[in-house]
Amino acid sequence: MAFRAYDQNQTFLLPPCLDEWVEEDHPARILSEIVDRLDLSCLRIAKETGRPPYHPKMLLKVLLWAYATGVRASRKIEEKLYSDIVFMWLAGMEKPNFRTICLFRHSNLASINNLFTEVLMLTKGLGLLRLGLVTLDGTKMQANAGIDSFKRIKEWRKEFNEVKKEVRQILEEVEAVDSADDRRYGSKNRGDELPKELEKSKERMKKIEKLLSEIEEGEDEDIRVSMTDPEARLMHRKSSYLPAYNAQAAVTEDQIIVYADITVEPVDVNQLLPALDGIKELCGDMPEKVAADSGYGGGKNLKGLEERRVDGYIPETDERNIGKMKRRNPELYGKEDFKYDEKKDHYVCPAGKVLSPQVKSRIKTKYSEREVTIYRTEHGVCSSCEQKPRCTTTRNKVGRAVSRDRYEKVRARMRQKLKTEVGKEIYGKRKCLVEPVFGQIRVIEKFIQFLLRGLERVKIEWKWAAIVHNLLKIIRKVKAGEVRLAKVE
Repeated sequence: MAFRAYDQNQTFLLPPCLDEWVEEDHPARILSEIVDRLDLSCLRIAKETGRPPYHPKMLLKVLLWAYATGVRASRKIEEKLYSDIVFMWLAGMEKPNFRTICLFRHSNLASINNLFTEVLMLTKGLGLLRLGLVTLDGTKMQANAGIDSFKRIKEWRKEFNEVKKEVRQILEEVEAVDSADDRRYGSKNRGDELPKELEKSKERMKKIEKLLSEIEEGEDEDIRVSMTDPEARLMHRKSSYLPAYNAQAAVTEDQIIVYADITVEPVDVNQLLPALDGIKELCGDMPEKVAADSGYGGGKNLKGLEERRVDGYIPETDERNIGKMKRRNPELYGKEDFKYDEKKDHYVCPAGKVLSPQVKSRIKTKYSEREVTIYRTEHGVCSSCEQKPRCTTTRNKVGRAVSRDRYEKVRARMRQKLKTEVGKEIYGKRKCLVEPVFGQIRVIEKFIQFLLRGLERVKIEWKWAAIVHNLLKIIRKVKAGEVRLAKVE
């Protein structure tokens, strides 16, 4: 049987054109064409001594394609520049080393925000940026730190004192040994090298001292921090804890990310209003509607939505109880069964008794704070009430209490809106829009853990992932013929 010629040492009379090795409709060509349209004057390039720096356009194309194909480690990207035809084509056969690639990636915080905006403006020009409905959510993304590297701040302080004491003891022992050796051999003769135990203890002491110096004054001593990445936090996910950052993303109905940020807070309550203001800054306008889960609730946020004239859909509870008030015991009267008289500033209970304002209380949690007024009946009224078994289980003579803050009206309006069929339909789109985006980033970009450490660098890395996600959306639309890129003149 005849076979085709096979020769690994084959030579060419003329050098082949690298462009011929990449298919005409390859997604990398579309990505390259998109980058050619972007204003990259904001990007910083590390200058290498003795030769001109690499072109930012080349480095950007290589890095974006690497993220798009799930290759994120700088050394792996460098390997691709020697072994992968598409990477070679995008780089024009240039071979930047992994240090150059890594430095380019994490030294462009201000520039990455401009680049993110540039890509958003491109989607707008293609008709893909619609701020009708925007959905917001957060996901716990694993930090570059092991769970064993976490201890409470007070435990680090205790260990620092113990290591400091250990160093002092070792030094005293060494000094005693040195004195004995001086008497035995003479003070001019050289002794042994520094004990390894002392070297290790001193190094440990320096690391803990550095960690403690980076902790903000007044920080809760029970917070667990990592020696590896002090700004990461242990966050709860499902039935376990993991070293993580809280990655935020707001997406449109076309699943274009219009806002991406990172917080060290494990809860989402303080992220809604910054996200809306961030969208306004990046896109020039507020979304018409926004949907988010109950983690973004709270009177302050609901009031902020109305002040910004954004039609919000945020429940107080999980999806099964949307539109309903929170109730600890469903068998007892709920707060909604107590009628509030705004003019007289009191509540009337189902039994017709008046609950008047008694005391103001400040409810403060680690991440939020609000002031409420407590309403009660006169002392002992509830004790003799026939409806007490349906109202309260307390044995205290002060009886049933109802709390109210300045956001009660806005909460009531939100509950009423979510009870409607239109409200349920709009909120129902939330998990179908934003949650799949996190899945796409994890699966397609293989982004399951941050490679960089520290809040600022992690912000950069998450923004890179968001830019690539948006570019992949554009590439798919162009490849499917749904949109066309204008020719560059």
